[in-house]
Amino acid sequence: MRLHRPSSGLLTALLLAAALAVVRPPGTARGAEPLLPPLSAKILDAKQQPVGEARIYPNFVELVGADGQQRGAIGVVMAQGRVQLFLVRADTQRRLIGWAEAHRLYNSEAELVGYYTWTPIWSYVYDPKMNPVGRAQCLAYQGVCAAGIAGYLLGLL
Repeated sequence: MRLHRPSSGLLTALLLAAALAVVRPPGTARGAEPLLPPLSAKILDAKQQPVGEARIYPNFVELVGADGQQRGAIGVVMAQGRVQLFLVRADTQRRLIGWAEAHRLYNSEAELVGYYTWTPIWSYVYDPKMNPVGRAQCLAYQGVCAAGIAGYLLGLL
């Protein structure tokens, strides 16, 4: 299987433009609020302790720390006929910090960070040695939510 890492140039520009629309810098107004509130899923570590929250919107997932502060988001963009999942940190730079493909999570240098999978109810995260790291009960947008909680639990956010 050939991995399609987000390349430099036009694809990266598209991803970053989409990221700017998804993640707002800390301390700024959100602007136009969505019509419906997000679905919320507690992120649990390997000991089943809550360590964060995934806020699931129709086209992206926000990842929030246990302290209520936004850590980042994961979103979807269609590029070159393929769907790409990308992780963006919620800081003033809003830079691409990772991407997901085929149940694998990579950092921005294309290094494997871990794995994720999901059922209709639960999303699970594993480290590169397939040790369980945590889970969340993602009832909507399961694949994107699973990749997002993987980024959170595996330390990208």
